[in-house]
Amino acid sequence: MKIERAEIENYGVYLKDKSRPPSRGGNKKAWHQHVMTIGGENYSFLAAWSGKFVFKGETVTFDWDWDSTQKYRNVDIATVVSFDKQGNEKRRGQRGPKPWRTADTRPPGRRSEWDD
Repeated sequence: MKIERAEIENYGVYLKDKSRPPSRGGNKKAWHQHVMTIGGENYSFLAAWSGKFVFKGETVTFDWDWDSTQKYRNVDIATVVSFDKQGNEKRRGQRGPKPWRTADTRPPGRRSEWDD
């Protein structure tokens, strides 16, 4: 299914990967869930980028499909294209694959100071 040149009502970005402090690279390129509300319906996708793919005042076009439970509308990230007020096409974001983070962040200080 396809959404064409629709204006978004709301756009949210939520961290799904394990967090990192800024000194270790931060969370900008961690997995984030992006949720767009269009016509009262939510459309979501995972991307390895914390920025927005669509900004307020722009329209968006993308392909989407139902998940196996018919509850969630999953967006195909490769097809997300936004258009500014002049109609210029904008392709934003990191769209490639990335492994999930597996290690937890360690607390600062020496291991002997940790409160196990």
